Amino acid sequence: MAVAQVPRNFKLLAELEKGEKGMGAGACSYGLEDPEDILMTHWTGTIWGPPHGHHENRIYELKMECGPNYPKEPPIIHFVSQINLPGVSQTDGRVDPNYVGILRDWTRISAELSRNPRPKEDPLSLEAALIAIRKYMEEHKKLPQPPEGSKYPMYK
Repeated sequence: MAVAQVPRNFKLLAELEKGEKGMGAGACSYGLEDPEDILMTHWTGTIWGPPHGHHENRIYELKMECGPNYPKEPPIIHFVSQINLPGVSQTDGRVDPNYVGILRDWTRISAELSRNPRPKEDPLSLEAALIAIRKYMEEHKKLPQPPEGSKYPMYK
């Protein structure tokens, strides 16, 4: 049985509404980079550093790009704030999807969801990606970090 797919813009509108109303997780936030971006491609995100490690009391800024095949394909995510984390490019802050479970498995999960009815809570979203990255940060909370407020050169 084929299940109807939610069009990209409807999904992104729902994510934007959730992000703007603060209905998501308290440890991260997200929204459009430019309110005039009618294609809803460029997003910003914030992750509050997990406690009990070098990320504690830090706020990390990220940029996310939802390409034309989103949500079938994961967003491209870059840290704006410098971070020492395996799988994050020290040149431009790009998150390698192979290091974060939900990004690595995104296409497979999307294919499964297209064949089966969607769960009540959509597991593939910008918020879910940010939460997974924060959890990954928590796993590496002992790594020393660049000075607070440091940004990758392309974002200075």
